[in-house]
Parts: sequence; structure tokens; C-alpha cells
Amino acid sequence: MGGSCDTSATGDLPDAAARAFRDSAGDVHLIATHHRHWASIGPTLNDVERDCAHMIYEAGNSPEPDTYDNRGWLETFYTDGDTIHALVAMDYHPDHYPNKDCVVEGQCWYGTTVQATSTDGGYSFTSPPQGTPRFVAGPPYQFDANRSDRLGTFVPSNIVEGDDGYLYAMLSYDWPAREGSCLIRTNNIADPASWRAWVGAVGGFSVEFASPYPVAPGDPAAHECTGVATGIGSPIRSLIKVEGHDLYLAISHVAITEGGVTKTVVRASTSSDLTNWSTPQTVMDLPRYGQFGESCGTHPGVERYQYPSLLDPDSTSINFNTTGSTAYIYATKITYCAGFNRDLVRYPISIDIS
Repeated sequence: MGGSCDTSATGDLPDAAARAFRDSAGDVHLIATHHRHWASIGPTLNDVERDCAHMIYEAGNSPEPDTYDNRGWLETFYTDGDTIHALVAMDYHPDHYPNKDCVVEGQCWYGTTVQATSTDGGYSFTSPPQGTPRFVAGPPYQFDANRSDRLGTFVPSNIVEGDDGYLYAMLSYDWPAREGSCLIRTNNIADPASWRAWVGAVGGFSVEFASPYPVAPGDPAAHECTGVATGIGSPIRSLIKVEGHDLYLAISHVAITEGGVTKTVVRASTSSDLTNWSTPQTVMDLPRYGQFGESCGTHPGVERYQYPSLLDPDSTSINFNTTGSTAYIYATKITYCAGFNRDLVRYPISIDIS
């Protein structure tokens, strides 16, 4: 959809959930990209073309985890029509850098969430310079090369408006003893330190994420969010308001077993308050790339999918964070043994709220 720039030269490929926003000139920007970012732009979401003239974002590729400036993915956007705010999934993998070690090669994934902003209509985004406030969320623990699994925050969802004047989003998290999705909110999206996380009906939005650098907090657990929407699975790729209903809709891409058959599907759940969610329903079967031990060696030429998200071309929101009764599931199609040759595809769905 919308073509691509020269992948061999630019690394341009769909490697995140598709998001969209409308700029102040009325153009739609569709973004689903790698850690070097390009957008597809056009008059409508149905009519966008790749803009290879503007690389809109690239993080600093720092070899040090405490910079929060490693490899970053623009994951979600929110605009008032002029300034466009973004949340960046910042990934640190030591094996991307010379003389950096990990106890298990390819592991030691350390994830944080940082801020980025565009003031030119979405044609370029910047994060605050290294050493200035950019940390939105992350683990209250320093990177440990002896830890073999993931640690941190990952995959911000859409940003949606609440009835209370706050903006809300979901983050997936992996803490030392648990994982899931947490609900965060802010009343000042320009301030990366303003986001707070929900910890339950009693504590409400009382958790303040704490950077562990230069010194980790004395009680790290006090800076861990609590899981919500546990039944739908994590990560929650899209968080959308349903137009004409006092409801939010969330989707995930998970493995389930039906009739004795285990498969991966897109599932949806609804909520009126973002903390209590309905029993998930299957939207569509969507075989996931890398699931069940599949690889190029076992499934050459077979097509699989990643990063499903929900977008309605007729959304009434300039942030495309609402949907009517019809929409599309966007996903990245990946073929085993095809290298970085990927395609962004979409499938029509109907949304029936009963």
C-alpha cells in the first residue's frame, strides 16, 4: 500500500502497526515503518503514496542503554492539527553494537518509551536531545546483560481521548515477574514526564514511571504498572473509540485453541471505562510470522502476518482513533525466505455493537 522507498538503501519496510493522522493542510499520513521512518501521504487513507523525499525519524543508534536513544519506532501519534506528538518504542539490543555482550545472543531486549514531536506537519520528528527529558515509560531497573529475556515497555497503542480531559494509551510491559498491558494517561502530552499508569480501582492512576539512570529507585516495584484487559492478550495493537457508542475497542494478535486446533487470530474486546473489558471475540484468523517454531527452513515461501491494527478511512478524527461500523485490519505480510521483502496489506471488517 503506497509503495516503498529503496529498501536496500533505506531499510524502508513495514515493521510496526499502521497508524495515521491528518495534518493541518488536510493530507493523511500513513506510517508503518522500520527504525528508519518514511510515510505514505495522500488526500485520503485510501489514496496514499510513499514520500521518499523525507525520512521523518531516526533515533540516535546509541550503544548505551541509559541514553534512551538507540533504535526507535514511531508507534503512535496525536495531533491538534498543528503540532504532532508521538510515542516511540525505543529498543536496545546490545548485539547491535561492537563490543557489547549479552548472556544469550539475540536476547537482552531492553525497551523504553520516549517522546517525539513534529512541528512541520509530520514531515520530520525529533526527540529531545540526549541528556534532556525524553523518558515517558520504562523499567525501573537498569539494563542487565546477564538477563536473557525481555525487560521494559513496548508497543504503545493509539492515543485516545477520555471524557475527563485526559489522553489515554496502552503499553505492553515485561517486568521481572509478570507481563501484560498497562493503561497510561496524561493531561499534558507535551511533557514526557506527565504520563501516569493505572494500578487498580483503589490506587487509580498513581504510578509514576521512573528512569533507573543514573540511579535506580529504592523501591522499583512502586514504579511498575498493573495489567488491564488481561483476557484479550498482549500487546494491544489498537485502542479505538467506537463512533456513536460510549465504547472503546481494543485488538490483539494472539494464539488460541478452538476445537482442538491452536491458531493465531485477531481478537477484539470493548470497554466503556478502559479498565473493565468484555469477553474477547475473534475478528479473523491471521497466521502469525514466527509462531509455533516456524522458520524459513520449515515453511519456505509461506506467507504470514504481524502487527495488525485497526483503521477506518472514514474516521471523523484527524488522529484516526475512532471507527464507524466498517474498517480495515492493516497488517504486515511476511514471506518466509523472502528477506526484507514485506507488504502492508489490509482486510475489510464490520463492527457490530449489540
